[in-house]
Amino acid sequence: MIYITKNVSIRLTQSLLVAAIASVTCAVAAGTEVPSGAPVPAKKSAKASPVFTLKALINGDRACYVVLANKAGEKEREGAFELCAGGPNDASALIGKRVTFTTERAKVTAASCAGNIDCGKSDVVNLIVSLTAAPEIIVRK
Repeated sequence: MIYITKNVSIRLTQSLLVAAIASVTCAVAAGTEVPSGAPVPAKKSAKASPVFTLKALINGDRACYVVLANKAGEKEREGAFELCAGGPNDASALIGKRVTFTTERAKVTAASCAGNIDCGKSDVVNLIVSLTAAPEIIVRK
């Protein structure tokens, strides 16, 4: 949790805060040591996201469909199968919580295959490869 008081002279925007946390998360996942206060560059293939509420994870024919919501509404994105229930990176515990995610360009079964995994065609998409709980920001008066 991050506590912010009214007397704080330095104000971080939510996007800066999320970007900083995403950079440290990537470094920790990669086993890189993060010196205190030093920025850590994220992998070029992964992009950090703004904060969304995770609504659902749906195991589909070509991906684990990740349903996200924010003020603009809901959207469904393709995610790695590992994120769905029972997968090695099962993110079901994050449903209903504020999350950020990272994406990587990856091949999935082509939409034209209509679920036939043996059709031999693929599409390249921005696949959600990780979901992370966003930190709570509490404003104290």
